[in-house]
Amino acid sequence: MGQISTQKRNGIAVGYSVYLGVDADGRKQRRFFKQLPDAEKCVRSHNKNPLAVGELLDRKTEILYCLERLREVNVPLMEVVDFYFRHRATKGNPTLEELVTLFLNEKKRVGRSHHYEQTMHYALDNFVTYVGNDKRVGDITRQQVTDYVYNKNVGDVTKKNILTHLSVLFNYAIKEELLGINPVKKITRPTIKFHQPHVLTPADFEKLLQRCVEFGWNDRLAVFVLVGFCGIRTEEASRLSWSHLHLDKAIVELPAEFAKKARFRNNPIPPNAMAWLRFIEDKRRTGPVIGPKWKRMLEAAVGSARINYRQNCIRHSFCSYAIAAGWSLADVIAYMGHGGSSAMIYSHYRNVVSPEDGKRWFAIAPCQKLPSGRPKQGAGVQIDFPSNPEVKKSGLHLPYRASGTAGS
Repeated sequence: MGQISTQKRNGIAVGYSVYLGVDADGRKQRRFFKQLPDAEKCVRSHNKNPLAVGELLDRKTEILYCLERLREVNVPLMEVVDFYFRHRATKGNPTLEELVTLFLNEKKRVGRSHHYEQTMHYALDNFVTYVGNDKRVGDITRQQVTDYVYNKNVGDVTKKNILTHLSVLFNYAIKEELLGINPVKKITRPTIKFHQPHVLTPADFEKLLQRCVEFGWNDRLAVFVLVGFCGIRTEEASRLSWSHLHLDKAIVELPAEFAKKARFRNNPIPPNAMAWLRFIEDKRRTGPVIGPKWKRMLEAAVGSARINYRQNCIRHSFCSYAIAAGWSLADVIAYMGHGGSSAMIYSHYRNVVSPEDGKRWFAIAPCQKLPSGRPKQGAGVQIDFPSNPEVKKSGLHLPYRASGTAGS
């Protein structure tokens, strides 16, 4: 770059010199001008032209090194320079840890759910630990991300989810002009093979519910009922209070801040679920449905019942049995708060169970009580549904009004 120096005689400016580097022989190049505008014009012209021979000689080692590296991939130097100017970050190159903090604060500011924040925090913190806290975002390569994901001892679905989480983070960095290109973009996602969802049999689910009754686990029973008959996620049900269960209207209110997708939902309570909730409801209508250690509590109940349980199988069961029992597909998707397409839901859950089993599922109801207050195992009784006109008139596509014995 040309540099302007003032030439003085007896303390008075008499002209301006412009330094233009050195020539091929190492001699300094200067030009002299009487007027400052002429000198500035020379500098602008010089900066628009290719590098001076002297500067080329000064940087020849750097240039030759770059050309040698590019020879391995057969890419012209000009193409590399063009690529840099198209994809460069213009607002710095923060560490990965700093980027994660900015990203989570942004999602919290725009109102993403607490569940989303926790999920992203866990997924991104693991990656930060893997590459190092001081790793610069612009230095992360596609190979590093690939090695991190595909060397983990997890299933294909989890690997795909990790890649999705990281891609969201890097797209945020691009949006904020902190990164030029997403290193996840060209990573091949694992192919997810379709497996028929595991569902509980009506007999196993009834066994689980009756086990909760037998031991007085009303809080766990309430969660299982909300998940199995109303389609609410386990995590969502664990955040509810009894005040969110409007039994007089046969509705479960799920506030947006409790929902995974941060969307408000009003889910209907089927008649058999109503019978269970009336059986155990908290008359005070103020307390939480279940305590903060709900995960351990639910795991203990499942283990005690000794049923063929797998993760999320109660929610899968609701969807499968509701479709088999004739519920509207659109309603099932809405009640589950699912983000997938209707075609995906239908292809995954149709024909998993029979229509007869669908009816049996939504006929599971509390057993008859003995004078001692303990339930009589296997004593199915007619379900005494509330005579609430909201239940009778609701257009909630409930499959039928069950009147047989529980689990029949």
